[in-house]
Amino acid sequence: MRNALFGITRQTLRTALLLGVGPCAFALPALAATAPDQTRGKGRASPVATAHPPAHSAPVVAAVPTVPARHEAQGLEEVTVSATRRNTGVQHTPMAIDAISRRTLEQIHAQTISDYFVQVPGLSIQDQGPGQKRYAIRNLTAAGEPQVGLYLDEIPVVGFTGENTDAGAAQPDVKLWDMQQVEVLKGPQGTLYGSGSEGGTIRIISERPNLEKFSGQVNTSLSTYAGGGFNNSENGTINIPIIKDKLSIRLSAYRDSNSGWIKEYYLQQDKTNWVENAGGRLNIRYKPMENWTIDFIGYRQNTSVGDLSNLNPSYIDAAHNKWAAASMIKQPYTDQFQAYNLISTTHMKWATLTATASWQERKMTYTHDTSYNYTNSNCSGADANFLACYPLSEYMTNLADGKINAVQDNQVVNAWTAEVRLSAPAHSRIQWTGGVFYQMRQNKFALNYGGVDPYGYFDRNSDGWAPTSVLARANWDNTQQIAEFGELTYPITKKLKITGGVRVFQVQRDVASEQLRSYQGPYDPQFYPSQSDSENSATGKALISYDFMPHAMVYVEAAEGYRIGGPNLPVGFAVFQPAPYAPDTVWDYELGWKTAWWHNRVTLDGAFYRMNWSNMQQQGTDPTGAFAYIVNAGSAEATGFEAELAARPVQALQIGMGVNYTDAHLVGSQPYQPDPVNQTHAGDDLPYVPRWTLNGNATYTFDVMGHESFIRGDVAYQSGRTTAFDRASPNYAYLGGWFIANINMGITFGRYSAQLYANNILNRQTRVSGRVSSSAQPLYVNSSPPATIGLSLTANF
Repeated sequence: MRNALFGITRQTLRTALLLGVGPCAFALPALAATAPDQTRGKGRASPVATAHPPAHSAPVVAAVPTVPARHEAQGLEEVTVSATRRNTGVQHTPMAIDAISRRTLEQIHAQTISDYFVQVPGLSIQDQGPGQKRYAIRNLTAAGEPQVGLYLDEIPVVGFTGENTDAGAAQPDVKLWDMQQVEVLKGPQGTLYGSGSEGGTIRIISERPNLEKFSGQVNTSLSTYAGGGFNNSENGTINIPIIKDKLSIRLSAYRDSNSGWIKEYYLQQDKTNWVENAGGRLNIRYKPMENWTIDFIGYRQNTSVGDLSNLNPSYIDAAHNKWAAASMIKQPYTDQFQAYNLISTTHMKWATLTATASWQERKMTYTHDTSYNYTNSNCSGADANFLACYPLSEYMTNLADGKINAVQDNQVVNAWTAEVRLSAPAHSRIQWTGGVFYQMRQNKFALNYGGVDPYGYFDRNSDGWAPTSVLARANWDNTQQIAEFGELTYPITKKLKITGGVRVFQVQRDVASEQLRSYQGPYDPQFYPSQSDSENSATGKALISYDFMPHAMVYVEAAEGYRIGGPNLPVGFAVFQPAPYAPDTVWDYELGWKTAWWHNRVTLDGAFYRMNWSNMQQQGTDPTGAFAYIVNAGSAEATGFEAELAARPVQALQIGMGVNYTDAHLVGSQPYQPDPVNQTHAGDDLPYVPRWTLNGNATYTFDVMGHESFIRGDVAYQSGRTTAFDRASPNYAYLGGWFIANINMGITFGRYSAQLYANNILNRQTRVSGRVSSSAQPLYVNSSPPATIGLSLTANF
């Protein structure tokens, strides 16, 4: 194919198409006003009942078969999803997808993703606290760009690339207040999503304004951790129609204060990981005509955290506390996030046109503990006696003498995103979606290595500079991506359908680095040569689905996921320039089924899958082991299955169970790594992911003196995981499996409701993640909070 037409490059053409068609999409409804939607009226079946149908995409139509009215009250709620870019019921979507409705989010008192991830088989998290999360689906996880895409409405959230281009390590935590639902899509996504993702996608969808009715909700909750410490939260939402049926706004706001639950042994302080969180969301919906809807959504959230949520099991006895930590400094951080999204949706008789534009910015300042380097002790390895190597009295002396060091990082990332797509109307025999996507991400990172003050805080002046700095560096990482994507579903027969899709994309990445101060040298700023990298590739998808019964289907899918590579940034005390790293790819092969029985009172879904991961990216280190960057390992494969059962044996009782098993390990020859610590071998298990994830829940609804009430119990188990590939690595540790149980009870009094919740009722450490940063540091683990009991009160108006 020719790369230019009349001197105009393909990239220029695509950019012009995106920037030109986007604005036109907002004007097109006026042109289409004389061609009203012909899908209304005859030939349209009733939609399935759903508590909160998405309001931001096409209306729910005949793609979702109707449950007979006489059984509907006793059947399971089927959440409507828009994962395929049109509204379908979960049971009628040939895709491995979990949907958590608003009702479920409220029943389990979910505040963040950490509160509901155990509801999704195969979803795991590395979690060091708010805004410090890495997600994995079906055991695919590694350093580098996020393998699980995170969407807020139509905003593909970007990550910090930082010093080591590890953009997936610290995904933000937006509070789940006044959210419509959460969708978890498993496996590669790209033919329907312009940003693409290698292992899956999490979509958080907010409630849209009601154009007709004034309404609102206020909520307050108070809770306490085992061992003391009170938390409180205030939340509110108001919906105001400005022009009935035309214009409405919905404003949500919240504030949280959590006391913390970790005891720092060396700092001799309790509740160090406190959290203060405040934010809100503004939704404006304008409907200038029947077939045209414009939504504006703005997010803002500011979070302050007293310390990372790291625990050190080897210090439990010394601290006389199972929630003990051994950090030698305070590691506070602040996280400021804002994002704005404009969505235009136009329903025409032949297609639905959606144009989106968004801007997002995130700023974070945080401190890392490097204090275990303060002594020349021979203490190292998993069996080391760190208490003997680093006695409390010696630490206090070194702290007072200014011999304890830390690293403070400052990061800013912002991104512009635009997408224009056309989709066939829901009544169309042939379903198709096509679009173009553009994103520009800019990331700035600044590092300062120096001493801490006598109170354990990083010592810096009001201008941000550290008077004791021994190393200072700044990096810039700019990435642009443009993609065309599309998918088409063709019905061979009424029951048999085939789907094909493709995503074609180009990526341009430019990085630069400035050393402000060399290690223990003078302030002598100097730039290192900038580096660039470009990629041009395509991914595909093929799927066959067969409805062998009215409420039962089977599907076979092959889909490819792709993760960009790029140049590494200079690292190390003595500057070391790592080689660039290549992109990695995943091919997912899946056999899945979805079935509903007994008039939709029982559903059984599942899938067998095999994922082949090639040229996988992993974390390497400089010769000192103190600085990380990205390298390519060999190949890996993940083979597994998952199944989910939901049932309503009687109208008052609903139960659910889920299981996922994945065997994920390296295969074939692995490339030679100069540092033996980074060497991998065939058969090594992939770190940080469990083989087994299981969950179960039961909800019983009943009346108390005529007031609707419920009691719900949730349990979850995840098996153990490792922190490195090779057992011989000094970074290797095994994190044991964990079990957690929660109970929620609620009652409604007209416009008022009360809910009593108890999380982690067995007061166990869950060890959702962990790490060994170097051979001279003890094992760090991360856990869900201790047993928590709380009361939540809500009023609707």
